[in-house]
Amino acid sequence: MDLKIRRFYDLKKVERACSVMSRKESSAEHSWSCLILADYFLSQMEEDLDRLKIYELLMYHDVVEIETGDIDLLDENSRLHKKEVEEKAMHVLKEKIPAVLSEKFLNLFMEFEAGETQEAKFARAIDALDAEIHELDYKEDWKGWTEEFLRKKKGPLFEEFPALKEAFEQTTAFAKENAYFD
Repeated sequence: MDLKIRRFYDLKKVERACSVMSRKESSAEHSWSCLILADYFLSQMEEDLDRLKIYELLMYHDVVEIETGDIDLLDENSRLHKKEVEEKAMHVLKEKIPAVLSEKFLNLFMEFEAGETQEAKFARAIDALDAEIHELDYKEDWKGWTEEFLRKKKGPLFEEFPALKEAFEQTTAFAKENAYFD
């Protein structure tokens, strides 16, 4: 066994802006809930999508955060160079994980980021929806968010997937009706 596999476990240590009770959510927890959310929607949709590819995209999509940390959607300064920072981190991390997974990780990360395949588009929409659903339990985390900001940043990701768009609209309406937005 290649003990470099342990490097993936460091994703459990990466904190996101989202809360979980009295602590912050880890990127590993977020990846897990994305997988559950994807399975939920894929189980009811008629689109012909490759489930395994979607699961793999979601499983690896935030692994670069082991090197970069999470870059908050509200942090516009950090987001200016997000792509370059993550690409550099991707190459550094590729050398620190088992060789048997390094090319797979690289290819999946690049496919997710490019967002050109239907599976990558779906995975990116799930990634965006997961945080919104998760944060419905943590109203205090919505500080600084507006409905307009949410629609601008996340809304376009759901256009090709009616079930995801409907879920986005439901969660956004709930947030608006319950005064989550500033």
